[in-house]
Amino acid sequence: MKKTGKWLLSLLSKALIIILVILLLPLARTLIRRIMPDAAGEIRVQSMILEQKLESSKRLEVTTIDEEGILEAKTNVVILGTVGSTTIRYRYTASIGIDLSKVVMTTDSDRIIFELPDPEILNDGIEALEINKNNFFSKAIEKSAETLLNEQKLKCREQYITEKQHSERAWEDIRKSFEDTICQWLENFGERHYEFEFVRQNEPAV
Repeated sequence: MKKTGKWLLSLLSKALIIILVILLLPLARTLIRRIMPDAAGEIRVQSMILEQKLESSKRLEVTTIDEEGILEAKTNVVILGTVGSTTIRYRYTASIGIDLSKVVMTTDSDRIIFELPDPEILNDGIEALEINKNNFFSKAIEKSAETLLNEQKLKCREQYITEKQHSERAWEDIRKSFEDTICQWLENFGERHYEFEFVRQNEPAV
């Protein structure tokens, strides 16, 4: 009888444990989800939000340029040589950043990868602060101040963008500015449970 009683007690205990496991399983799943959030689900939802933001924002300004300079141009004539000169003190201003429509976004199981384009001049301008002309022959053959300024603007544009494209500091500034921007877009969605990764355009992610 004692052996039978122990056997029944053991059987009831095992059955009770099985019942408790079945009853508590949904609760355990809920607790696991809270402790270990679904990163893949977050990525799906938030990547859609980021995609919409990127489409609507268009451009991201990272830095600005505001510098003054002096350009000098001479007017030369065959045989006579230099017959005039123009000196212009100018100010060149520019906004440098990235075109957000060129950002390539891909998703992985635990991260969102952004391929960022090279920096470019988003808009720029040049203005004359002072113009001095010395004409010894004829005004008809000299370049106008407007033409000289436009030529100088193209030179400044090429110089600054070349420097930015090959600068590690410029890349870090772009990466940080872009990361700050997308974090602001997602700040109302609570803590993230996945990673961002940033790579230069045409450079594969690790």
